[in-house]
Amino acid sequence: MTAILLSISLLLHVVAFYFIAVLYMKYSTIKELSDTQKKMIEETEQAMTSFLIEMKDENERLLQHLNSSSEHPQQRNKSVMLEKKDLKQNEIPSKESRRNDLIVEHQEDLPDYLAAANLVEDIIEITNAPQEKMIPFELEAINLFKNGHTVEQIAKKLNKGKIEIELLLKFRQK
Repeated sequence: MTAILLSISLLLHVVAFYFIAVLYMKYSTIKELSDTQKKMIEETEQAMTSFLIEMKDENERLLQHLNSSSEHPQQRNKSVMLEKKDLKQNEIPSKESRRNDLIVEHQEDLPDYLAAANLVEDIIEITNAPQEKMIPFELEAINLFKNGHTVEQIAKKLNKGKIEIELLLKFRQK
């Protein structure tokens, strides 16, 4: 009886050690994954940080370039005053006023020969042409064929393929 109990105890101990080993291996793989994810997160943060620093430097260079451009200080003060005036009024400027502000601010940036380009207005004229009777191209193709035109001539005139015209005529003749 004790031999049976000892063998059962030994069997349970072996099974318990097996499960402990399996759990330890799973824990170690999860820990390795966690470590690699942490490294990837750190690398991503470093890449994003360097990208943001580069963007900040580019923005600063752009601002310096804009400030040192040929824009006169009086115009810069005028545009700043216009912006402050708009902010004080707390109203949304209309499209026309924003367009006029842009024209005033950037008019001196244009070369002399393009200074009047902002004054040009686009005019679009829309007219409805009288519509002629639209004959289906099938009927027109048949009429042209009856009048003695070749398949190539009909295809060119109707802007269709030669094979399409041939098939059309072949089906309509029967």
